[in-house]
Amino acid sequence: MYNLKITIRRLFKDKAFSLINIFGLVIGISSFLILFIHVSNEKSFDKHFSNHSTIYRVTSVPGGLDNAAWARSMGIVYAASAEIPEVELATQFSHCGEGTIKMGETSISQKDIMSVDEAFMELFEVVPVVGDLSEISKPNTVFVTEDFARKYYGNLNPVGQAIKIEALQYTRDLGDYEIRGVVENTHPKTHFKYELLISQKGGLQERFASLPDRKIQWTYNYFKLQKDADPKLIADKVTTFYNSSSLKTTPGPQEYGFALFPMDDIHLKSDYRFELRESSSKINIGLFIPISFVILAISLLNFTNLSIAKLIKRSKELGLKKSIGATKLQLVRQVLMEVFLVCMTAIGISLLAIESLKPMINRLFEIEFAIYFSEPVVYLTIIGVLITCLLLTAFFVAVFLLARSSAIDILAGRNNFSGSYVLKSLLVVQVTIVIILVSGALLVNKQISFVLNKPLGFDKENVVVLYLKDFSKDPAVFARELEKQSQVVSVGMTAQHFGYPAQGMDLEGLGIEGTAEFVFANYDYLKTMNIKLVHNWVKPDADTVRGMVINNHLYERLMEKHGSMDNLIAYSNAQPLELGETRINFVGVAEDFNYSSAHQSIGDFAFWLDEGGSRARFTHVRINNLHAGMEAIKNTWNEYYPNQEPDYFFIDEKIAQQYKAETILSRILFAFSTIGVLISIIGISALALFISQQRTKEIGIRKVNGATVSEILGLLNQSFVKWVLIAFVIATPLSFYAMSKWLENFAYKTNVSWWIFALAGIMALGIALLTVSWHSWRAATRNPVEALRYE
Repeated sequence: MYNLKITIRRLFKDKAFSLINIFGLVIGISSFLILFIHVSNEKSFDKHFSNHSTIYRVTSVPGGLDNAAWARSMGIVYAASAEIPEVELATQFSHCGEGTIKMGETSISQKDIMSVDEAFMELFEVVPVVGDLSEISKPNTVFVTEDFARKYYGNLNPVGQAIKIEALQYTRDLGDYEIRGVVENTHPKTHFKYELLISQKGGLQERFASLPDRKIQWTYNYFKLQKDADPKLIADKVTTFYNSSSLKTTPGPQEYGFALFPMDDIHLKSDYRFELRESSSKINIGLFIPISFVILAISLLNFTNLSIAKLIKRSKELGLKKSIGATKLQLVRQVLMEVFLVCMTAIGISLLAIESLKPMINRLFEIEFAIYFSEPVVYLTIIGVLITCLLLTAFFVAVFLLARSSAIDILAGRNNFSGSYVLKSLLVVQVTIVIILVSGALLVNKQISFVLNKPLGFDKENVVVLYLKDFSKDPAVFARELEKQSQVVSVGMTAQHFGYPAQGMDLEGLGIEGTAEFVFANYDYLKTMNIKLVHNWVKPDADTVRGMVINNHLYERLMEKHGSMDNLIAYSNAQPLELGETRINFVGVAEDFNYSSAHQSIGDFAFWLDEGGSRARFTHVRINNLHAGMEAIKNTWNEYYPNQEPDYFFIDEKIAQQYKAETILSRILFAFSTIGVLISIIGISALALFISQQRTKEIGIRKVNGATVSEILGLLNQSFVKWVLIAFVIATPLSFYAMSKWLENFAYKTNVSWWIFALAGIMALGIALLTVSWHSWRAATRNPVEALRYE
């Protein structure tokens, strides 16, 4: 108790020092907890399911597993599960990201509607609050989540009420569904979300029943396997089932690749098309762990530096206690009591700060950060930080202060640490970390700027995309009305927009291997997006352009094989047609462009041109004035679709979302690099103060002998420059290696320029010199009598 009182009194006596020490530690601990706990949360997705390690998502890829995979798969996968004994439980369900429901007389846009079966309820451990989950197997029944019930029914029991399903992603007017229960909200760390769970019987029964005989990727299929089952063997059995079925010979791709993907890896490692929920696969959270430890290490180094500086000041007190019989253990215990109080205070403030800053963190970094205090990782992290602080301090006190100096040396002040390589090593480590963080932030920004400004092969600016869901009216009439507006340059139609999953086309019928991506569009779409044609075989007098425009990449592959278009057409016409297939009519060759993103190199691509139908789903409108153009679009929309709100987005914003992972990484690197630099300034300042205090008498003697202030500044700064240069030599190859590895994620990448390292080194040197010069100047301008009067 006595030591506790003395410790508290000492902390309050030296308020400035205590505040700086706590502030630096709070910044470091807060940064570490934000990044480390976020990564822990991301890695624990789906781990709350009791059988998570034996649950797999099954994919079916047209043309083989080397092609782009969808999270969705064919209905025959579910049919195959009944013939595979290693499959303990299988579920097949569909997910609608946004549909339309009607409650009373009000139509509502509703997100996350899933059509499920009883196996889904069991596999994903849906918890009922009210009702019997088995009723999901009855026609036109629905279970709602607690949030949905609270939002629309308040404290009333919604069981027995009716919800009309007006539209899902591919179907309309499913009829009334009776609410048969309320279930707990989706667990926050699950790779999917739901608010409505509707039955597959009734309005959707015919569609689900037809799935085993159709080559459409509409549903998600999950298997729970026996513990020792081999996922690859199960995939082979699904392939065998498909190959022996009549589905293989129906129109469409003949060959499919089947695979089982572990549910545990979906959130962090799966980047398939039509994921149930945005995953973190593109966000390299693996970088967050080293960044978090780097920030914490800088913070702890600073804490140690400041503690060392304070202990050196108090060395005579410790020497006096040691001379009158205090043991090393008692002295260390006294110091650790003070460290413990400072650390606990910093940890408490950090947790409060994180909770208060959580909305800003989520908004700034576009992540879903939360601290779950019910999980042990939070407390283990806090205990780890606390133990590390205590051990570092105890190590220094016991080894470098008390073990190497006698009580007489300490009292006489002969334990000068200004030349200690331990302290200089701490400086080198800090500056190295600063250079790595700064250079990393510079490169990430350079790469993002490169990919965002890279020529895409089309014009993404000033294009509004309208999402049409109502095809009861002719969308071509709506497009013509838009084109009458003076602010509208052109209007084009497509079933997919840039970045949206495209269709797959087997190239075997054209005499080459592989699968090309293609989208349904009309000819005006090419003009709207300013996609240039290298070859244009469109007949000038054609009212409607029907045929295929391939990209230059595919054209060159075909010409390498056939030599000319005449030979290609002759080869294609000689191939037998399957039922439902038509001959390809080539009408042009487009310049190459990036349909997906710069993460992938340009591959084989085609536009299948025609008019009408689902090609109008995403109607692209190029405008010449943003505000006036949007006003004209909304007015035309309201005239044509009077009772519907326009659903639209700008294509440049949609393309920018493809680089969301890099944007988030850039923000995090910038923010935490700034934090690292700030903490390093505190640490370097502490070292500079400490060393200048240790050399006070030397400075006094030099001044008495005629040394000027500038000469003393040069002398003190010289050693710091040397250690910064050593840090630069260490940091440069480490940074170069890390940057080169990160750039491997891109098909198109910027250069790792020399100026990145030079600028980072200059910034680190500037930070060090400015910080050191301030303390050196104060020491150099002091009256030398004050330094020498005790000699």
